[in-house]
Amino acid sequence: MKASRRTFLAGSVAAVSAGVARTAFAQIARPYAQQATIALNVPLTGELAGAGLQVVQGARQAADEANALATALDRVFFVRTFDDQNRIANAVLAAQFAGDDPSAIAAVGHLSGTVTNAVLQQYANAALPLIVPASTLDDITAHGYRNVFRLPTKDSTEGSLFARMLVTSLHPRTVTAVAQDGDYGYAVAKAFTDRANADKMSAQLIIVPAISLDFTSVARRVTASTPEFVFLAGNTAALGALVPALRGAGFKGRIGASQGFYNTTTIELARDLGADAIISTSMPPLDRVANNYTSLANLRGRYGEVTPLMAFGFAATQLVTNAVRRLGATNRVGALRALRNGGFYDTLVGSFSFLLSGDPLDPNLYFYTIADGKFQFKTASHSSTFLL
Repeated sequence: MKASRRTFLAGSVAAVSAGVARTAFAQIARPYAQQATIALNVPLTGELAGAGLQVVQGARQAADEANALATALDRVFFVRTFDDQNRIANAVLAAQFAGDDPSAIAAVGHLSGTVTNAVLQQYANAALPLIVPASTLDDITAHGYRNVFRLPTKDSTEGSLFARMLVTSLHPRTVTAVAQDGDYGYAVAKAFTDRANADKMSAQLIIVPAISLDFTSVARRVTASTPEFVFLAGNTAALGALVPALRGAGFKGRIGASQGFYNTTTIELARDLGADAIISTSMPPLDRVANNYTSLANLRGRYGEVTPLMAFGFAATQLVTNAVRRLGATNRVGALRALRNGGFYDTLVGSFSFLLSGDPLDPNLYFYTIADGKFQFKTASHSSTFLL
């Protein structure tokens, strides 16, 4: 199976709870209040409709929470949804519609990195701030656009942070990274091996075909160099079968994997992964996030289990509402200025300020093991006041 890039957490659809089927509360307008629209561009039909709905749920809850705290002079926020169907042509139209809305103060979207990367120019032309809640594709923040702000940690940074964690915590002498030649995995694996070699580990990178993959043959190739640690850079659907193949080939060392493995399907591989397997992700342990009790409780009360996409949809919208109110922005230019120069903004998934590229100034990565049929938080790539 090709290592297809869809969302930064491949299993978000599988992890969705009964909350997906619940009816979202209506957004209630206040008489005479000035309206600020947040355009939300995600798939609402097709294969990724469930994932898109999770982002919508999080965004609506964040807007409703902001409106509930509004004063008489504050703007009220409305979330206007557009269905990009995870297709570039539809996403271009959605971005144009959003840009043509005079009340639109910012946009949140999309899911696929390929789709997001293809429509950046549309938002730039409209001077509309774009908050990226899901994609980790490096290219999104490599074009120099000053209106793009990404929440999850990008691929190359994830690989580097994972390798740094190994150096400081586990100290393996030999490591091997495996990635497919699709559009997700290589950047993570390349950064991982580059950092590992720079830190005096012996690291090799193995690229395997995206189709007709012989996992037994790959496992023999990986174990031939007798690594102490194997890092899988990809998603569970594409590389998950390599885990039992590695054990069958006699590999007894530790296994790690990138955030494409942070999903319920990976939990089914727990026996072969081992209790000491490490999965990285941009998703923090929400129950340990400082000052988020009320928001988290309200989100759970409305939708049930909080999935990663729901949490990042909430945070993306929260970023916009906080920025607009902090500097009193009245239009998209003011919102863009607030996001660029407004310092740190606390959200459900982290505290964010941004580089000129649009990536977080202080990106973090969270590491989990699997125990008792669920992910257990182990550590973060670095400490912060964000987590209790």
